[in-house]
Amino acid sequence: MLNLMAVELTEGEGMLVDVYRQLVRIMEMWSDELSPFAMRNGLKALAALWQVMNGLDMDPGEVYELGA
Repeated sequence: MLNLMAVELTEGEGMLVDVYRQLVRIMEMWSDELSPFAMRNGLKALAALWQVMNGLDMDPGEVYELGA
């Protein structure tokens, strides 16, 4: 997997990118089914992983509409 600077990510970094993308998908599609504590903690995890994505130069986009 390449970042925006055309640098190859390590396997671990690529897995973090996958986790971020999966969490965004969960929050977009199933947030109304989550309990309040799961929603709150999911958003905290999303915000933390957004920082990882930004640091990896992966253009994480904006997640304000999800509440993060």
